[in-house]
Amino acid sequence: AGRGPPGGGGGPLSKTICHVGNLPFKLTNDALAFAFAQCGEVVRCHLAQDRDTGKLRGFGFVEFKEEAAARKAVDAQGISVAGRQVRVSFAPERRDGKRGRDGEGMTARKRFEAHPLMMRSADCWFCLSSPKVEKHLVVSIGEEVYLALAKGPLVPEHVLILPITHYGSASQLPDAVWEEVEKYQKSLEKCFREKLGKTCIVYERNTPSKAGQVHCHLQVVPIPLDLEDKVGEHVVECGAQCNIEFQHNQNWRDEEDLENYVVYTVPSTKATQLHKIPAGQRHPLNFAREVVANLLGMPERADWKNCALSVEEETKTAQDFKELFRAYDWSLE
Repeated sequence: AGRGPPGGGGGPLSKTICHVGNLPFKLTNDALAFAFAQCGEVVRCHLAQDRDTGKLRGFGFVEFKEEAAARKAVDAQGISVAGRQVRVSFAPERRDGKRGRDGEGMTARKRFEAHPLMMRSADCWFCLSSPKVEKHLVVSIGEEVYLALAKGPLVPEHVLILPITHYGSASQLPDAVWEEVEKYQKSLEKCFREKLGKTCIVYERNTPSKAGQVHCHLQVVPIPLDLEDKVGEHVVECGAQCNIEFQHNQNWRDEEDLENYVVYTVPSTKATQLHKIPAGQRHPLNFAREVVANLLGMPERADWKNCALSVEEETKTAQDFKELFRAYDWSLE
């Protein structure tokens, strides 16, 4: 017989749904799913919340596609979620079909499926709960944001900052999420400066995609210190060559009607160049990366496909980055 949760009674237990206890009180469904992906494909997760306050209650449920994956999660020792070792057991199976009912009368499954952000996760390359996410590229997970190695990186330390919840662009991020983005930017800049003798440039290209569901990702690339004060001029010059006008705007996220855009920032100086793409106007697909590749004097690396690594090389590069960043990774505190 499988182990059930404390106080779960003597009824039958689910074969695919696990009860997870001792969870941190700041967590997302996607982060929970990512932590258990090592056991098998996760179908959905649900974090229990207090009915009155909405605060997390420190436990939740993880449903796996296969029974063997759920058994692996229960039998595993030392599964850690956001730095805390959790307790895993099989969830009770309710005979009335109302298992996992939350305080408002909606089942955990229905609440999960109804969430407009979570509905996007299954087909998104960057949602942590998606089966498509390349988990070996993930190098740090915070409370609202995570870091991942870029595909076809310009340089080995080229990483992405991504919100854990599905948002389309940085301009859409809630203030709490943006604060964590900036926290990672500061940590990365300090790491690059102290470990590599470099600073960094951060850029985002937010334009319509044929895929339809864009997940916000900011690209962070270390650059030599002697380029720190030259980024703005370089961006403006590159834009002028393509009839793309940039404006210095440190408060670019406060712009009204900011939909499609390209933005470059140097965190150490706060220098920011923004181009608002007019409605209906097409934007060169690879422009944003070409600007940085030319800044670094490596135009041949402007196309990420020319820089593609094998899975083995990506895994090694990700491990090397974790070691480089370990002392600066506040998520490990």
